[in-house]
Amino acid sequence: MTPPVHVLVAGTERHGVTLLAGQVARAAGAATTTHLDLPAPGTPVHVHFTDRLYGGTPEAAAAALVRLAARHPTTVTLHDVPQPSDGEWFARRRDSYAAVLAAARGWVTSSETERATVAAHCAPRTVGGVVPLPIVPAPPAPVDGPRERSVAVFGWVYPGKGHVEALEAAALLGDTPEQRPAVRALGSVAAGHDDLLAELAARADGLGVRFSTTGWLDDVEAARRMLVAGVGLVAHANLSASGSLNSWVALGRRPLVRAGDYTREMARLRPGTLDLYDADDGVASLAARVAARLDGPPDVLGPPPRPHLDDTAAAYRAWWEAQTGQDDRDDRDDRPAPGSAP
Repeated sequence: MTPPVHVLVAGTERHGVTLLAGQVARAAGAATTTHLDLPAPGTPVHVHFTDRLYGGTPEAAAAALVRLAARHPTTVTLHDVPQPSDGEWFARRRDSYAAVLAAARGWVTSSETERATVAAHCAPRTVGGVVPLPIVPAPPAPVDGPRERSVAVFGWVYPGKGHVEALEAAALLGDTPEQRPAVRALGSVAAGHDDLLAELAARADGLGVRFSTTGWLDDVEAARRMLVAGVGLVAHANLSASGSLNSWVALGRRPLVRAGDYTREMARLRPGTLDLYDADDGVASLAARVAARLDGPPDVLGPPPRPHLDDTAAAYRAWWEAQTGQDDRDDRDDRPAPGSAP
């Protein structure tokens, strides 16, 4: 049965949240719309919400969702949830997400870690559900020759993503730039951080490490670059959900991943797929882990582990059906989505 909900797919598929919204909607057989003005007032709508997609400021994004919820029964998946590491933006983002939660009839996140963060900071009136991000099979990508002696960071380039840690670790692994592993930034610079590439290049020059960035990659080329990389590094300091982490696993790669609440949660969900390291052990320890991976056997993970896209779609379908027809928001039991962790 097609769920009686329209999924809002805003933005372009270069944004991970937009890509996920479209993938889940198609897999679930849900109708989609690309704008906030749906054709029939009163139609239930589900929004994959991040303030970065719906307005120039957190307040504008929240206001757009509140207006939508006034015309349509609205449920939301919260992404990029506010946390104190947002710095000066934290209070504004927190208040905006709280406004979205107050207007929505139900909410989910993509991890228990995110749900706990929302509960701690955004004053939700219900418990919320959890539907983990799926592993989506990677496209075929021909690879010629051996893997590079390199450390690759995949996804949008922005501060705190792990590029600096990659450069500092690589600098300890040889006496000359040619001996040290290269560092590859596989992705485009995020909006508002145009100066970062020059800063990273200068940092690399100062450390004597070869550094390159690819800009935007289509799916096939991204897969090829990730397959030839010596080590995939996921070192974001405040990760709470990550499609880029899953992209490594979908390719059969076992990335070297900074340990944190979310990454430990994903290691429990998909045992054996992540190589966790403790950032508190310092850059020398990280360099030793990189060296061991570069000199060790190649990753062999086997078939991509679950949950897959069809698992995620089934969990959303069940959750949407449970939300439909619940008119009294205050009496609703917004329990975790069924089948959220196959």
